[in-house]
This record gives sequence, structure tokens and C-alpha cells, in this order.
Amino acid sequence: MSTLPQIVDALARAAAAREAVVLATVVRVVGSSYGGVGARMLARVDGTTVGLVSGGCLESDLAEHARRVHAAGRAEVVAYDTRADDDAVWGLGLGCNGLVEVLLQPLDADVAARVAARLGRSLAGDAPAVLATVAGSRDAAMRVGTQALLGEGDAAWALAADAHRAAALANGRRGLVAEVGDVDVAFEVVVPATRLLVCGSGPDAVPVVRLAVNLGWDVTVADHRPLAHARPERFAGARVVSCADASRIAEAVDVRASTAAVVMSHHFARDTEYVGALLAAGARYVGVLGPRSRTDRMLAELATRGAPLDGADERLFGPIGLDVGGDGPEAIALAIVAEASAVASGRAGGSLRDRRAPLHAPAPLPA
Repeated sequence: MSTLPQIVDALARAAAAREAVVLATVVRVVGSSYGGVGARMLARVDGTTVGLVSGGCLESDLAEHARRVHAAGRAEVVAYDTRADDDAVWGLGLGCNGLVEVLLQPLDADVAARVAARLGRSLAGDAPAVLATVAGSRDAAMRVGTQALLGEGDAAWALAADAHRAAALANGRRGLVAEVGDVDVAFEVVVPATRLLVCGSGPDAVPVVRLAVNLGWDVTVADHRPLAHARPERFAGARVVSCADASRIAEAVDVRASTAAVVMSHHFARDTEYVGALLAAGARYVGVLGPRSRTDRMLAELATRGAPLDGADERLFGPIGLDVGGDGPEAIALAIVAEASAVASGRAGGSLRDRRAPLHAPAPLPA
């Protein structure tokens, strides 16, 4: 699960309630780790938390550090080094053989609002953004935790840090830490939330939307019927729009090159119109529910009309979904969302056991 949207929401809620919080952010990873640079956990004064920086190994210990940081009112970096065979020094026995450094920042309501807005802009963008955070400072005037989105700030350190943008993007999820003058800067690549468009609002669309929303995706459901029929409350966390003419779906919804679309209205003519319009709009992933012969008929009909089908071989997926087995709407939804996620990440969708590259190696960015 990507917890960044949940973190942004929790920060905004804390700001609105004038509540002070502590934000824990992974700023450096060496070796193995559960999450990459930018994994976050928000700790509230009452002890509750939102998000994860590991699989649950470090959270309890970090919550204790967060209480101290909140009381002191000063940011600090906590390091967990488990690269030795025996990491009992931490009393955690993780066995992950990696170094993880976590920045703990006490945030008052105003700062929480600014951080939420900064992260929100990154998620809503069209391309990966690079967030630079001061993780160490030998300059008394530069506080640990100071941040800037590269390209937005005009502070001298942010302008100097911009020289590292390309290297940070190349490192992807593993991020980058570099010296910029008298400060150590952690560079985090924030990838925009995956945009999923589900064309159809039948019962089998519900688990698809639920899974995607839980992953933190930006989800829209489109249906040819009035909104009252689609019943938006069935699709919690998603937008529901009405589009009476499927051929004009790109006018009803903002379809971008990064959009993943699932066509599942169960009506051949309507689905054909959806497919033609989505391919013409440049959607990166267009998945079509149903057998291969049905999709082939759609393409044949679109071809007779002279519809633009450039890139259909790479962008059209029918039958939709990864071959993970299982029966029923929930299993089909899992296969659909898994395939859309793999395409969005530039991955083949195979077993990690068979992957020879590092698990968190950067994938090709969307064109």
C-alpha cells in the first residue's frame, strides 16, 4: 500500500485541528530495507500513528523517539544499522542487513499544513518530483528538516541542490543523499499517484475501485447512466462521473498519458467506443474485460472506421489482468489492479524470486 495520500490527509487534518504531530521520514537507505527513501509515519500526541516506514519492525521504537522529539521540539535523525550479521545491539533482530536513517520532525499546525500542501502538489503532478530535505547541517542557520520541492524554492541551498535532480531521479525509490555546501540533503523522488479510470459501474467494478483506492490511487468511475444510478456511495474514495457518450470519455474525464483505464461496462458497442477514445487520448494502459475474441472484434470495428490505433499492441490489454488464478470478482479485481500497477511501474509482473536486479531499482518513467 502507498501510504503517502493517507499521510497527506492526516497532516491536513492535524493542521485543521491545530494539533502538533511528529513526522518520521526515511531519508537514507543502504542495503536492504522494507521501504525506500520517503517512507513515512505520522505520530500523534495520543500515541496513534498513520503510515509505515518498515514492515512493523521499527515503528514501536520510532514512536518512543517521537515522544522525545515532540517534547524537545527539535528534529533529529535516528539510524538503524543492521548490516552486521548480529544486529542485537538494537534489540530488534531484524536480519535485513541494511542501514536506514529516519528523520523525525516535530510539526506544529502551520508547518503540518505546509508539508501537506507540498506533498499534495507532488502527488497531483504529471511527472515525478524531487523533494529535498536537510538531513544534517553544519550551518547553525540551517535547520535539520528544512524542505523544498526542487524547481519551486529560491533559497540558495535549494538552487544548489537542484544540480542533483537528475541523479535523484535516476536512483528512483532509493533516493540520494549528497552534500550541498554545509548541509547533507536527502533527495526523495515523489511519483504522482496512479490515475485509474474505471469505465462501468457494475458490481464487479466495486472491488477494482476498492483495491485501487486502498493503494492510494486517484480513481474515477465513469458510467453512461445518471450519477444517481451509479450510486457514488458504492465507490468510497473515488469520483463518479456521468458520460452518456462513451466516445467522448476524454471530454468527461482528464485522460492523460499516465492514465490507466479499465473498460468494463459489459456492453460491446459502448466498450468499443471507450477503447477507441482512450487509445486516441493516449492512455498508457487500456484494459478490456472479456475474452480475447471480443477485444479483437472491437479492434476490427475501430479499424474499419479509420480510428487511430497507434500503440494498441503496447497499450491495450485484453483479456485484462495478470495470470494469478482464482475465481470471482475479488480475484479478477486483484489481477486487474496488479497488471495496471505493473504497467505503471514499468515492470513485467513476474515473481520477485526470479528478478535479478535490485528490488527497488528505478523503473523507466512514463513518457
